[in-house]
Amino acid sequence: MPLFKYTAMDGSNAMKEGVVEDIDKPAAARKLMLQGFRPLEIRPYSPDSRKEISLPQFLHFRSHKITRLEIDFFTKQIALLLNAGLSLDGALRVMKNHSQKESFKEFCGSLERKLKEGKSFSQALGDFPYFTPMYINIARAGEEGGILPAMLMKISEYQSTFQELKQFIISASVYPIILLLVGIVAIVILITTILPRFEVLFQGMGQQLPAHVAVLMSVAGFVSNHLIVTLLLLFGPVALLVWYLKTPEGRRFYQRQSLKVPVLSGFIRELETTRIFRTLEVLVNNGVHLATALRICAGIAVNEQFQHLLHRATEALKEGQRVSAKLKGEDLLPALAVDLLSIGEESGRVGEVCGQIANHYDQELRTRIKRLISFIEPAFILVIALVAGYVVISMLSVILSINEIAG
Repeated sequence: MPLFKYTAMDGSNAMKEGVVEDIDKPAAARKLMLQGFRPLEIRPYSPDSRKEISLPQFLHFRSHKITRLEIDFFTKQIALLLNAGLSLDGALRVMKNHSQKESFKEFCGSLERKLKEGKSFSQALGDFPYFTPMYINIARAGEEGGILPAMLMKISEYQSTFQELKQFIISASVYPIILLLVGIVAIVILITTILPRFEVLFQGMGQQLPAHVAVLMSVAGFVSNHLIVTLLLLFGPVALLVWYLKTPEGRRFYQRQSLKVPVLSGFIRELETTRIFRTLEVLVNNGVHLATALRICAGIAVNEQFQHLLHRATEALKEGQRVSAKLKGEDLLPALAVDLLSIGEESGRVGEVCGQIANHYDQELRTRIKRLISFIEPAFILVIALVAGYVVISMLSVILSINEIAG
């Protein structure tokens, strides 16, 4: 007879797992109930299924991971199913049964089991690394207020807003990156393929080359004969820099210094301002206390300087001070954003004002990106044209001078 692996609760409400043998799932469930268990999950089991080969497991690692897109889908679908009248565990069961991905089925099934153990939805979400503190706190506010579907839709809108901004930045960066790569490839081909042919021609004519052309030909010869060494010299320092910036010390160094670079600092300030005030808007408008919202924002902010700023603002709020007064003394957030927040605190409309601030700086950020891209594209074209033009003109000048001497 087939084997079935089960998850069940015993008489003392303790979770039990094991294997039972019977003709089918219903028969296995009846057998467990006769033994005093309440089955939560029963699935086919094979002893060979425990044997896993390491290589395929490595190759299929990503298929066992819950992605950000799947979490967004999960949020929207749970909200829709709850609005349709299903209970929370019923909605999870429907999603588990209709999913084609095994890891997502396991995720929904695990959430359902946690609910049956007596945990609230927000507590169950806290057991998974896929959910931010903001997500969990808004879900908790929805549970306490009896408006969980509406709160989940708010989370979905929040996630969509930042996903849209992320896609905008990526889309705007694609063309300049392609342009730069094409230019680099063209210059490499010019140096490694075309210039060595001119070198043979010049040597055959026996004429002394101008100094700058001789240096250019030497560089071309070295690159064509030692391509791997050249690539290491060019990209090795870049790789080391990237590795250093990924270390905690390098990350802190970058976060401090990036706020001192004129163009980059403006981009970072507007991005962090948008992220912080959008999060504050969603949390405060959905019943989360401002001190809790600030603490959550400190965890969402990427730059360490902004994290410390929000922690200080949280402590100031607990001491009875206004948040805007604390933020005004720092030179991180834009002055306009802090002044508007002060107005929101005075009028009691902090959530609404935070939304207006986030909308304003979201638009400012998009405008800044468009301007930067519109400058970078012609700059790349100009640099590539100057390099290629210098090489071509240098070669032509030598050829013309040789022809004049020969004439």
